[in-house]
Amino acid sequence: MATTNPSGKSLSNSIISRKHAVAKTKELLLRGPQQGENVLVQPTPTVHPERLIPELVDAHNLLIVFIAPTDTQLKRMKRRCRALNLSTREISSPYSRCPSYNGQHGDAVEEQVEAALEQGVPLGRLHKTRDLPCCPNCPFTSWKRPEFTEQVVLANPRHAYISSLLEERVVFTCALRGDAYITEIENPPHAVDSYLDTNTEFTGYHDFIRNRDSDRAPSIWDYADGAIDPSTDDEEFGYAIDKDGHHLAPLALFGLVRSQELPNGWETSHHRYNSKWATPTLTYNAVGGRNPFEVAGLDYQRHRVVREPGETPEDDTLYVLKVPDYSKAKSVVAFDVAPTPWMWRTYYGVNFDHQRVYSDAETAEFLRDEMGVEVVQTATSRKPYGSKNVTPGRDASIAIWATAEFGKRPLVVSTKNALGRYRSKQPALLKDDAKDGIQYGRGESVITDDAPLIIVNGSPRPKTKEFQLWGALAGKSVRNQNQSFGQTGDEIRSQFSESRVGKWATRFDSRNATVVLNTTATPEWLRNTRLVWLRNTQLVTQASPTNILSGNASGQREVARYLRDKNGSRAKMTDIQTGADVSENTARRARNLFTEQGWVAKHATEGREPDEYSWVA
Repeated sequence: MATTNPSGKSLSNSIISRKHAVAKTKELLLRGPQQGENVLVQPTPTVHPERLIPELVDAHNLLIVFIAPTDTQLKRMKRRCRALNLSTREISSPYSRCPSYNGQHGDAVEEQVEAALEQGVPLGRLHKTRDLPCCPNCPFTSWKRPEFTEQVVLANPRHAYISSLLEERVVFTCALRGDAYITEIENPPHAVDSYLDTNTEFTGYHDFIRNRDSDRAPSIWDYADGAIDPSTDDEEFGYAIDKDGHHLAPLALFGLVRSQELPNGWETSHHRYNSKWATPTLTYNAVGGRNPFEVAGLDYQRHRVVREPGETPEDDTLYVLKVPDYSKAKSVVAFDVAPTPWMWRTYYGVNFDHQRVYSDAETAEFLRDEMGVEVVQTATSRKPYGSKNVTPGRDASIAIWATAEFGKRPLVVSTKNALGRYRSKQPALLKDDAKDGIQYGRGESVITDDAPLIIVNGSPRPKTKEFQLWGALAGKSVRNQNQSFGQTGDEIRSQFSESRVGKWATRFDSRNATVVLNTTATPEWLRNTRLVWLRNTQLVTQASPTNILSGNASGQREVARYLRDKNGSRAKMTDIQTGADVSENTARRARNLFTEQGWVAKHATEGREPDEYSWVA
């Protein structure tokens, strides 16, 4: 039987079988609760931990919290648990109890509340200081934290701030969403000026940024003796906060006083042990050789502050990472088919032991030989499907080819942006050519088709700001150089791109699936599984005009045939009109459609506008 070591590499004596893969996944999921460890499990693709967890809870009489970012995932887990007669509780936010918050008092009141919340003013303080129409007897103010007695509690990531929820329970989680524990503060003067004016010797954020290395900065001993408390709890789940300004202002300013600047201009409170802080007066020696986070009563692993400087202080953006105290849990067990371990450790503030069932080579062998997965590659690039990079026409023609080649309609997986472009530019793709469209960010449903046909179109790509933010949380400067973001940046991209592609390319559990990869952004184990390379791309693309254009678009079809038959040679609009024997309006409409679909490229000439075109699909 296979074993794994702490580095996350599985040893070479693994048994390659589905029975063994399921058994080993269960063993690793149980390692946390049985040994009191925090474990990041990398299961074998097509073996889904969320389907195994209820069985483990029942067999081993566990008390657990299952954390997932979407209601769909939580409801699905609830159904699985109830099928085994496990007692469950699904937590709802106490905010939803407030009529002003949930819109019962009209849009204007709801917008007023939302605006205050965006500024970091907790709902509890709004009920104390604002004349809300739900007061004085709002159900929100009478909400009390429940006692958790059920075997399974279903929660979203923010519910973990309820410390009593975690105590003596095992946390199972598949969530890695920055918007749960990372708070973005725009226009810092608006958010923190009142706190600075009230609690420090600074006059607002402008003064603080210019002079934070002066003797007016709060001493570390002000935190040690409790004069300033940066660890104020999150109010959403019943904590009372009476600080002025944004409720994270104390923690944000604590981090900014102890931040260091990265080569890309961002600042971070990330600190490597045994090195000095950027500000000379704040070395360890200044606080008796102790970590300032420890002196302030903060857990360094759970608190980070990042600053993105703007042209003016109003244009700055602050990011505050404040992770719930997962150390209160019996153990934390996370799972992902292709994780970036340091990102999971940062997000949960615990030192996960990364364990995987199979190595990359063994996973590829498992998919190929045990599960009979056939992988077809149709792309030569990552194809990040953001903005206007989507090629609806080519993607539709791949779906048509795949249906003809494999005898069934495919399931198409792509980005939210791409699915929207398909609906507007190529509606037949999702209505007729494919069986369904699945978004990368969709809940963790498992594809239940027997021997499914899946097309993965393009890859998700984080925004540049996300690269820089996660890099700053790790104390690294991330920049895009020659399609690489450096080691740290490429690891960030892998978590948000390759990992999601790998997950949705294998969200089935039946044998003999076919996966068509219209992207090269895939985990190593999926690249190694490849059996077929679709080298003759014209097999995919040349059918697109005749198969996709509507029946009454004969003129456009003639334009497509004319350009396609020129084998990449360029043609001017007058040549197209004459060669296809169509009117000027038809030629122009066809040109606009084909360039939009990505079938035809425009080429600049000596004139002011591009006026030559070639078939490139």
